[in-house]
Amino acid sequence: METSSIHELKFVKSVEIVPAKNLDLEDFREAAALFSDLADVVTAPENPMGMPGIDPIISTFLIAREYNLIAMPHITPRDKNRLFIHSQVITALKIGIRNFFVIGGDPINKKLDSKEVREIDVLQTINSIRQSETFLKEPFPKVGIGSAFNPYREVEQEILSKKLENGSNFFISQILFESEHLKKDWIRKRAFRLSAGFMPLTRKGQVEGIKKMGVKFSEETLKKLDLSDDITATSIRMILDAYDEAKEYIDGIHVMPLGNNKLAKQILESI
Repeated sequence: METSSIHELKFVKSVEIVPAKNLDLEDFREAAALFSDLADVVTAPENPMGMPGIDPIISTFLIAREYNLIAMPHITPRDKNRLFIHSQVITALKIGIRNFFVIGGDPINKKLDSKEVREIDVLQTINSIRQSETFLKEPFPKVGIGSAFNPYREVEQEILSKKLENGSNFFISQILFESEHLKKDWIRKRAFRLSAGFMPLTRKGQVEGIKKMGVKFSEETLKKLDLSDDITATSIRMILDAYDEAKEYIDGIHVMPLGNNKLAKQILESI
């Protein structure tokens, strides 16, 4: 793209890629081919589900560098101390990455004999990205620092204010299937950029897992999903309806397809 900053985009279309754990780059090429004309931003999680994964800085760089996309790797404090986070940021800046998404990270899988690091929390991680300027020999570039927005929490306005104070300048919402959760007065009158996050479903069992993440469903939505003969088609219809109802008061759409990139493509083609 002609821009490397999310803030220069009027409306942001982003997609989360989960790199395959193989020894070639074919999945990167396929993802880039799918989204180069549909999305603005590509992001990748850091050790999703608390299991070893492909480095998100390398992943997003390789996908984005030749395919008209902006790279936005996840940065999490779960597995690192402050020193390593500074090193990650400097590495990303060195290769031209100017956008980061800070998130706490999934708990480490119990199958692994491993302990979380978490020397610093999410707020301190956000702040540390800015502090990385101390270790550069050039002026710190303009960067986008995104973080999660949970419209289901009663205390979210207070939490979000702290994220803004520490350096976040845009947000991506928790998974949505209904636009009602974005219609609170303080959200609609916000002074920050917000993308709505969506996840297409591929099996009914995912609903319970998503509920455990704090996502709330109305009884009507749960009934539609439970009675559906095609959970994927039903969830995509819900996503598109929610997007259509919210599009006038959000600043972007973020699709998290859990590796089912063709479903993300279907959603982005339909908006």
